[in-house]
Amino acid sequence: MADTFGAVQNGRATVGGRFYAVPATNVAANAIFMPAYSTSPLFGVAEYPVNSGELGAFATDGVFVFDKPAGWTDAAGKPVYWSPTSAVTGSFAATASSGDVLLGYQITANIPANKLGIYLAKPTALES
Repeated sequence: MADTFGAVQNGRATVGGRFYAVPATNVAANAIFMPAYSTSPLFGVAEYPVNSGELGAFATDGVFVFDKPAGWTDAAGKPVYWSPTSAVTGSFAATASSGDVLLGYQITANIPANKLGIYLAKPTALES
């Protein structure tokens, strides 16, 4: 199945809190995936490992837990940004820089101290 992400088409872009895509590289479970990271703010979290060339499901809403970056200061409701370097790599940021995307907002209830809980936000325009 060919990946048609970004192709002109009619219809729904996300379904039931997720989108489906065929990534060009492997995507680990719980990894942030941005199919068109330099031109579109659409992102999702891989619900399971997705191999290159295979159809995968990527969640666009919900609460997800990630390893906390070094030096992160916790604050409930704090905006969490993603600085993408490819469709499957990037880093978390507490303040937006050019090209960063708002992932969502930090939650602290029932999250271990070494983890970062994020309530995903709906995709917005790329920050500039």
